[in-house]
Amino acid sequence: MRLSHITKRFGANVAVDDVSLDFAPGEIVGLVGENGAGKTTLMSIAAGELAADEGTIEDRLAAGVVHQHFLLVSEFTIAENLALAMWGRNAEEIIHDSGIELRDVSRRVGDLSVGEKAKLELIKAIARHPPVLILDEPTSVLAPTEARELFDVMRRLAAAGTTVIFISHKIPEVLEVATRIVVMRRGKIVVDGGVMSAAELAEAMVERRAKRRSDSRRSDSLVRPVLARASTTGSLSITDLPSTGRTGESDLRKSDLRIAGIDVHRGEIVAIIGVAGNGQSELAASLRDSLRGHVAHIPEDRARDGLITQMTIAENIALAEPRWRPREAAQRAAALIERFNIRAQSPLQRAGSLSGGNQQKVILARELERQPEIIVAAEPTRGLDIESTRFIHDELRAAAGRGAAILLITSDLDEAFALGDAIHVIYRGTLSARLTPGDAADQAPMLMAGVGA
Repeated sequence: MRLSHITKRFGANVAVDDVSLDFAPGEIVGLVGENGAGKTTLMSIAAGELAADEGTIEDRLAAGVVHQHFLLVSEFTIAENLALAMWGRNAEEIIHDSGIELRDVSRRVGDLSVGEKAKLELIKAIARHPPVLILDEPTSVLAPTEARELFDVMRRLAAAGTTVIFISHKIPEVLEVATRIVVMRRGKIVVDGGVMSAAELAEAMVERRAKRRSDSRRSDSLVRPVLARASTTGSLSITDLPSTGRTGESDLRKSDLRIAGIDVHRGEIVAIIGVAGNGQSELAASLRDSLRGHVAHIPEDRARDGLITQMTIAENIALAEPRWRPREAAQRAAALIERFNIRAQSPLQRAGSLSGGNQQKVILARELERQPEIIVAAEPTRGLDIESTRFIHDELRAAAGRGAAILLITSDLDEAFALGDAIHVIYRGTLSARLTPGDAADQAPMLMAGVGA
């Protein structure tokens, strides 16, 4: 199968930019890159799930796909889910032929562990013996022993002639199993080769950002204590955060978050960066549960944690108020709709009917209008267009200019370097030392990949 000059745009964003790539039978291709590099979009086009705007696919082959997000019927049993994929075949025989261990096909899928669900998705994908198997972050929810089992299956399929495409952000796993490594960055192929060292792969994955000098908005004044302990050195010190057990998009297991401390000065933006799945969701949840005082939270999942989509804009903005006063809420919402340039018909419009960018602006309006001392912003521009992203960046800068201490948790390195006065890298639930943007430009690629000090 050969992809020739594939391009895919989503609005002004070019997700895949003139990519040409061919795949041979029997190889295991490790497809890696930063979040948003275009890996999943490219493979969705290869599998026929998404149409390219430009380019062609020659010798297209049927592809089995294991998606990062499960496509299972929770109320059905394992056997019933397999029947949907392979009607007429015995479920236990399908599982046996796959080489993957999954017991008791009468169990309801909703009762399975997340690792067992991942195994079931893999069994479904390989049951039809596809000539191409695409695995999108398949080990993100697997224990190490389960990952080893998966690698054995991948090698066995490749030995039988299947082309296996392994999308992953875990450098050690890619180096262990891949016979060829392809690196994407900003929608383009930047490396297509064989054996690489961990350091070489880390450097290829993460584009070095130009060094810049911080404009140091920091003031020596204290952010008032919001936890049991605060630093006496002129900064808020967030220490000993509890583990929440929430997994979000992370592949960490319950109590793996280990944060010794984060210092944030008034008027400063501290960015926390890392490849998705290294504890960002747990960190944001811990901050939300632990911080006290005049705090604003911009959650990474706006539909789940930021808004009640069935309620109106006015009702969502009033969620932070102690009492519900309909007339005042409508007037206040109307003023904020104008100030934050929210494209809505009226304050009484249902929040769920707004675009993603306008939903995010509603959250921003509610949280920032209260003039918070501390702002925790988790992936504040994920999935937004250029105009909405620029607006949110301007609002965060303005809040810092008014003296707010801002913790920005983001997988967008451009965002981190554009906004951050200081940067931490998070890897497997642990933060790096506090870095200047200049130092981070040199060290972030290695730290994000878990390579080096």
